[in-house]
Amino acid sequence: MPKFMNLTGHRFGRLCIEGRAPNGKPHKTRWYCVCDCGNKLIVNAGELRRPDYTKSCGCFQQDRAREARTVHGENTRANGMTDEYRAWRNMIARCENSARLDFKYYGGRGITVCDRWRNDYANFLADMGRRPSPRHSIDRTNVNGNYEPSNCRWVTWTEQINNRRKK
Repeated sequence: MPKFMNLTGHRFGRLCIEGRAPNGKPHKTRWYCVCDCGNKLIVNAGELRRPDYTKSCGCFQQDRAREARTVHGENTRANGMTDEYRAWRNMIARCENSARLDFKYYGGRGITVCDRWRNDYANFLADMGRRPSPRHSIDRTNVNGNYEPSNCRWVTWTEQINNRRKK
């Protein structure tokens, strides 16, 4: 029979062992643990020592799933969409979603979003930068041109109104 090993104070993944818990069935050694996130739980000793087993209270799995869903961090449940990310999504929708009321003024006229921006928000942000102020929105210099780095800028509503196409 293996010799008892006191794990109090040891760390396994995100779990820190606080002390021994009553044995589980059938005679399994268990430990009181505190996760880095603050949750407390009881874990079987055998599960602690296996590297592919218990690493946390479950928060590790949630964090991994969140990271997998978040590519750029511009759209999170906690903080919502950034203004730049919203502008990017709306720009694409105006050009591609025929159900939108404003589609006829954009995609319906043949205006498109360049592949560099359409396929990668990070490229859009790198080319356009952050919006200078809440009063700014994306504008096409040539109103009949596509959404692309050489034809877009951040402007105020006043500037945008002066850059309308003649009907």
